[in-house]
Amino acid sequence: MTRFIQHYGILVLSLLTLFASGLCIGRLTARRPQPAMLPALDTPAGPESWVAAASRGLVRDLHLDEAQELQVRQQLEPVALAIFTDQERVLFQMHLRLLELHDTLAKADSLDQDQLERLVVSRAKLRELIIRKFPLRVRDNPALAIGNESK
Repeated sequence: MTRFIQHYGILVLSLLTLFASGLCIGRLTARRPQPAMLPALDTPAGPESWVAAASRGLVRDLHLDEAQELQVRQQLEPVALAIFTDQERVLFQMHLRLLELHDTLAKADSLDQDQLERLVVSRAKLRELIIRKFPLRVRDNPALAIGNESK
């Protein structure tokens, strides 16, 4: 009987050790939950909302009274208009640069035929996006190189 307990005792202890080591290794190598990312700050949609947000921030930080707040708002309005005008122009230029990149890639000998076909589709999507997103800039600049076909 002692021999029976001794053999099965060793077997049970071995299995318990194996089970415990598996638990430990599993806990050590388990994926940790990722911390939640902070939400992106909302960018005001237009100059008016930007002026309001900037004004609120300055009033809070500088402890401005109502007369000072009015003066600050009057000075913020032309700044906001310039910022949003420049922002649209820069975004338009970025999209045009991407269109130029498509043309450069099409001329390079590094892409195979399948990749070139995908590039043509990608360029067409980008072209449509530019026309849809910046209709006034495209209409005001008819000499832009946003034709249907890559050069």
